[in-house]
Amino acid sequence: MRYTQEPGPVARASALLLASLAEVDVAVQVEHPGAVQGVQAGVYGGPWLAVWPYAVLPESLPARAGDPLRLRVRFLLHADGPGTTPVEVLDRVLMAGVPYLLAEPVPDTLWPALGARLRMALLCEVAVQHATAAPYVPRVTQPPRLETTTLRQLSGRVVTVDGVPLARMRVAVADQTASAYTDNSGHFTLPAVAADRPLRLLVTGRGLQLSAEVAAVSADPVVITCEILEV
Repeated sequence: MRYTQEPGPVARASALLLASLAEVDVAVQVEHPGAVQGVQAGVYGGPWLAVWPYAVLPESLPARAGDPLRLRVRFLLHADGPGTTPVEVLDRVLMAGVPYLLAEPVPDTLWPALGARLRMALLCEVAVQHATAAPYVPRVTQPPRLETTTLRQLSGRVVTVDGVPLARMRVAVADQTASAYTDNSGHFTLPAVAADRPLRLLVTGRGLQLSAEVAAVSADPVVITCEILEV
């Protein structure tokens, strides 16, 4: 798969969420919750919001090739830093009317899964679409040409060098278009094989693997002789 410089659906969803949080008037950073510690206060100079995309949920799969893939990207949103409590920062988010807030509790199991300490947080979810490429269909410039093949039935026997029939031997055309097993008398029948070209038959069984050539348009039963010590 070739990587392009165009932003993907998760990057677009992150950009939409960051733009909606611009009204909160605190620093906002896309950052893993396990990396946000008190030492970051010197970086931001005050309280900050950290958002992290932790799940991508498919909303609907494309019905046809070329239809967009609809996704929902779920974010964990929490606050930290000196001077203002996380409660006050999250209240600013609620008062600002961020359109992507999700009215669901943060699962307690999410924090240990992310390797972060438990803290007060909100959930956000941003719906995005991802365009899928339609398969390239080459243009037909000439009318289709129909090729026909004459088929025939091929019968025969598989025997030892002494003429003893071999049962349960698999006889197959080399291209695997037809196959059959021999009966107790060593007979087999392939119902539909090409009649306009020679055939190569593969015979397997009893530890044997051999091939036999059959001439084209031969209506006579074929006899395949196998060198085998024990029957």
